[in-house]
Amino acid sequence: MAESTSTRSRRPRRSSRMSQRLERARQRNADQLAEQKQREQRVEDALREYIEAGEAIATEDAACEEKVAALQRKIDALRAESQERVTGEHTRQAQAALAIHEAGRTVEQVAELLELRSDKEARRLIAAGRADAEASSGPAQAAPDMVPTEPAEQRLTGAAAGEETTGAVSGEQRQL
Repeated sequence: MAESTSTRSRRPRRSSRMSQRLERARQRNADQLAEQKQREQRVEDALREYIEAGEAIATEDAACEEKVAALQRKIDALRAESQERVTGEHTRQAQAALAIHEAGRTVEQVAELLELRSDKEARRLIAAGRADAEASSGPAQAAPDMVPTEPAEQRLTGAAAGEETTGAVSGEQRQL
C-alpha cells in the first residue's frame, strides 16, 4: 500500500516551457483583472461625477428660481406703484378736462382742444373728473346714494358707452 500512495502523489513534472506558458497566462489574467478593476473604478468615478453635477444643477436651479421670484416680486411692486401713479395722472387729466368744460367749453371743444379721438372720450373724461370731484368732496357733502362704491373707471361705464343725462335731480349723479 505504501507504493500506491507514493505513485499517486507524484505528478509528472511540467516542462519549463509549459510552466512559462502557464505563468504568462496567469499574468495576462491578472493584467486583465487589473484593467477590469480600473475600468470599473473609472465607471464608478464617472457615476459619482454625474450625480454630483446633477445635484449642483438642482441647487443652482433652485437658487436661480429664488432670485427670479424675488425679482418678480420687485417687478410686481414696481408695476403696482407705476399703476397707482398712472391712475393719479388719469385723475389729474380728468379734473383738467372738467375744469376746461366748466370754464364754458363744449364737449366737442374739449375733445378738440385735448386732441382726443372722439367726443365720447371727452365725455368720459369730464364725467370721471366730476366723479372724482364728488368723491373727494367727501360723504358729508354728497348725498348718501351718491357716495361712490366702485372705482371711477367702473362707475363711468355708462358715460363711456355714450349715455347722457342732463342734470342731477334728487340725488342722481350728473353726467354729460
